[in-house]
Amino acid sequence: MIRIPNAASLAFALAVSGSSVFVLIYGFLGLSGFGALTASYLGLTLISVVVFGSQDFRFSTLDVPLLVLIACAGVSFAKNPFRADLRELVLLALTASAYFAGRFLAKENLGIVRTTSFWTTAAIVCAGTIVTFPYLVSESLHGTFGRPFVLGFDSATTAFSFSLGIFVIALLSSEKNWPLWIRNASLALIAISTAVFAASMVRFSLLAIMACIALGALFSRRQRRFALSLLVIFVASIALGLISRSNNANLYLRYMLEETGDERFSTVGIYPPSHEAKRNAGATTPSCEKVNTRNSIAIRKQLMADAFDLIPRAGLFGSGFMSFGELGCFEGMSPHNDLAQVFVEFGWIGGIAFSLLLAVIPLSFLKSAGCDDDMLFLLLLSAFMIMLSMIYGQIARDLPLFLVFGFAVSVLSRNDGSAAARKYLKLPHRTRTETALPIEKSNHFRSW
Repeated sequence: MIRIPNAASLAFALAVSGSSVFVLIYGFLGLSGFGALTASYLGLTLISVVVFGSQDFRFSTLDVPLLVLIACAGVSFAKNPFRADLRELVLLALTASAYFAGRFLAKENLGIVRTTSFWTTAAIVCAGTIVTFPYLVSESLHGTFGRPFVLGFDSATTAFSFSLGIFVIALLSSEKNWPLWIRNASLALIAISTAVFAASMVRFSLLAIMACIALGALFSRRQRRFALSLLVIFVASIALGLISRSNNANLYLRYMLEETGDERFSTVGIYPPSHEAKRNAGATTPSCEKVNTRNSIAIRKQLMADAFDLIPRAGLFGSGFMSFGELGCFEGMSPHNDLAQVFVEFGWIGGIAFSLLLAVIPLSFLKSAGCDDDMLFLLLLSAFMIMLSMIYGQIARDLPLFLVFGFAVSVLSRNDGSAAARKYLKLPHRTRTETALPIEKSNHFRSW
């Protein structure tokens, strides 16, 4: 193995922005997807992280929940009927491998990872904004909802917004390292791209980015003023994007208010259903047939109702991988929530283990994030990935979440080891300026 931090950092950045990269690659090739290329891309990025970021693997107690989750998945596979196809199995294997790949990234290279992620996602967001704009302004290139079919993908702008979130987090946690012109150019890119994506009716991921900016202002005094300024720019850009497409924004607002039960906001009859709700033979929820299949909030509400109905019956090891799509309301649809999917498909033990991962990792960075920008980067990145997994999550396709978790545990285990060594040897703590690495001046894959 060869330790090349810049190469490992680039592989990390390309892996966590895989969904955006796939939109650009497949869109320009005129393809809807190509399994072998997707698997090769993800596999090569993970191998590059391991090879070029190589450090000695040090087992940590924080690895236990992930190992328990893998064990529960194995038992679930053994005791339940086989439902998944080869594609989903490969994706699940790559997702689990991503955690261990992240464990090979060294804590000392956190600054390089952050800087590389900044430049990589800046390029992706810029490209995504440029290719989206023509589709946004042309009435013939977007659907009834106003969501543009960029390069043939109706979820392209959602994927680009994932990279925007990583870019915002990287900037927020390293703002003081950049010259004024880079900060201003970054803010301009954020403002323009946010307005474009908001006008494309992207919602949940933009809300997650806003939440991360607010967390940055809350936990970091050093970045608080900049975070608050960034939050104002971000909110104003969203408002501008929605105002520019007010008719479509009004429709989505009606969809949201429709779920309050007030008939004044009913959207039934405004547009005919894009497709009839296809109820599974094994579905037991009476409300399934009444779901507005155009309303993503209503669909998610029904999926969570299905999850709450299925979890008590899941047992210790669940009903099997991909079983939710047969037992829930909609055929072949996951709950769009990793935690709910794990509880249903891998059981109560796996769900509890995954819950520990989701809670312990970000909480472990709260104290250090206030005075260390590298720790702030990992805190916000972990929080962002968790929020995406709660809204868009499919456990087999959340490679970025597990890669970030692996990196976070690698950093935390090094912190634990250093503290233990200092305690044993009775060595004084080093100051941050003595351990910090200089940063060079130059320096969320859901579709198969």
